[in-house]
Amino acid sequence: MYEYKNDFLVTPEQMCVLEKLTEQAGISYAQMMENAGKALAEILLEEYPDKNNFLFLAGTGNNGGDCFVAASYLKQAGKQVVIDLPLGESKTEISRNAYQKALENKITVRMEDQVYAEENDCDFETAEVIIDGIFGTGFHGKLPKEIEILFDRIFLDHIPHVACDIPSGGDGLTGQVNGIFLADLTVTFGAEKIGMSQYPLREHCGKIRVADIGIPDFAFSKICPAWRLRPEHIKNQFPEREPTDYKNKFGHALVIAGSSRMRGACVLASMACMRSGVGLLTCASAEQTLSALSVRLPESMCLPLKTDPDGFFLNSKSNQNLLEPAMKNKSVILIGCGMGVTDQTWELLKFLLAESKCPIILDADGLNAIASCIECIPKGRTVLTPHPGEAARLLGISTEEVQEDRIASAKKLAEITGAIVILKGAGTIVTDGEQVRVCNAGNSGMARAGSGDVLAGIVTSVAAQTMALFTRYQLPSFAMPRFLYDAACTAVMLHAVAGDRTAEKMPMQYMLPQDIIESLQDIL
Repeated sequence: MYEYKNDFLVTPEQMCVLEKLTEQAGISYAQMMENAGKALAEILLEEYPDKNNFLFLAGTGNNGGDCFVAASYLKQAGKQVVIDLPLGESKTEISRNAYQKALENKITVRMEDQVYAEENDCDFETAEVIIDGIFGTGFHGKLPKEIEILFDRIFLDHIPHVACDIPSGGDGLTGQVNGIFLADLTVTFGAEKIGMSQYPLREHCGKIRVADIGIPDFAFSKICPAWRLRPEHIKNQFPEREPTDYKNKFGHALVIAGSSRMRGACVLASMACMRSGVGLLTCASAEQTLSALSVRLPESMCLPLKTDPDGFFLNSKSNQNLLEPAMKNKSVILIGCGMGVTDQTWELLKFLLAESKCPIILDADGLNAIASCIECIPKGRTVLTPHPGEAARLLGISTEEVQEDRIASAKKLAEITGAIVILKGAGTIVTDGEQVRVCNAGNSGMARAGSGDVLAGIVTSVAAQTMALFTRYQLPSFAMPRFLYDAACTAVMLHAVAGDRTAEKMPMQYMLPQDIIESLQDIL
């Protein structure tokens, strides 16, 4: 039913629901544990075929039970296996049953006093693979001190470290860590946990493999899981062009951005917009900005706006008279990149939002200006593209609070504004308050001034082409948010993949946002 089931991202609570639905479908918790442990053993044999000595760190819950099952399968495969119990014996019935089977297979088990004994260090060093199954997806807070010390003792560079379901110490909901097992490989069961898509937890997971434990397809349809974005989103949004296509078929975008002091923001956004396939582009900005733009992008039409002595837009009658007709019959409007925040730009922004009828992309200074009046944001037709600091201002909280639970922050912002939110950063999130998509493509070479302007331009272009299609087929207005959401997801993935293509061609330290624009030709 679900071709891309391995791209599902679930919360710990949703995972519990999936397990209950699976049990109701006739697969017991004991069988799910058996499936998980067997899958873990098979992946270990596949990933480390030449390793013979496996050491499991098993906890007292069902995560430890998964380890007991895997240990038994490895023993049956002829491997040397040791199980350490740093927190004592199992506390759940099905885990105790799995433990007894491990004992029947004559697997060496070491209790707490043996695990923490200093002379046990030599036993750690003889292990060729160490598997962590101490805590599961329900863990949050801080690791016990003795477990932190234990992890420090076993972190040997020459030994692969594997996490069972999730690295112990990681929060499967938020992605936060507070003392953690550093894994080279994480074998997660049923579906990847959503916290594993966010940093800092993601960098502690290493390679992630999803193991099937028997959850039926229908169960996923009951929980509305998040999804990891895939490159296929790009292909689906950009079908091959026909010989009879014409420019209006691909939308007309209006970019209102830049200032005499920040000309590059408008130039980068406009170039990214056109390079992403929009049919027509009109830019409204300061004359100095438009002069620079005309040199780089002569294909753009220009609307020179009146500015104050510092080069920022005025909320003048002449500017309103110029922009009001310009907004008509546009597929989408981008507002904000390099616009600056003054009383005049704020008043002009309110005018634009009130008079516009088409979808709006608010970026950078457009977001900063609207922070004091988020109720002015048009509901159902707006895309917000904040970085964590901008999201914090819109939510009235600190940047640290946003980063502590990025997914919850993005969803809350979408809920209170009625907008689609693209929360930028490592593990970019796209949400409309209900649906959640996560993009783990991209790289740190994109962490440079101007990358956000490029993304804003790509979002504008994809949205314009989508809205042109929407208008051409006269689709009902209630469907617009869905189309706009798909466009936002596609644009985020396109930007990230272009960034990765750029990093393949040059060092990340050397990359510029304009190089990302050039890499679009390798994808589209």
